[in-house]
Amino acid sequence: KNRIIFRVWPRYPNGQAIKPSPLRGKEAGNGLDLWGATLYDFYHVRRLPNVPNYITNSTGSRLAKWMRQAGELTAKEELYWADREEDPKEIPVADIGELILCYDTHHYPSPHPFIPCTHDGNPTLQQRIPLYLLPKKLHVHDPWNKLSI
Repeated sequence: KNRIIFRVWPRYPNGQAIKPSPLRGKEAGNGLDLWGATLYDFYHVRRLPNVPNYITNSTGSRLAKWMRQAGELTAKEELYWADREEDPKEIPVADIGELILCYDTHHYPSPHPFIPCTHDGNPTLQQRIPLYLLPKKLHVHDPWNKLSI
């Protein structure tokens, strides 16, 4: 899914340039370094405060760490919001085996039986597969060209 970043992190006009740094904000469980609890936790920020078109995308937790280290504390509301951001958590999905056992035909009116294969949408992976369980090279059989990368 594509999301639009609509917040801007204000900078001090004579502030330092944001350079690559080992400082990291909150991260997802898979090591993705740009993580935010909501869409309000993503920002456009000027890497050079006095260059209007040199913009990058980042997260509140990462920017808050960098701004505090650089002593640039002018964005008080953004710093406050970043401090209150929830920590990342993995939300487990429903176990498909349990859902099949709980299925009761009396809850579904005619036409019955419900045929799950009549659904035209693409199937969705419901349980997270840890990267270490995947092979280095993955061959996927997709004769109907349903996958998109």
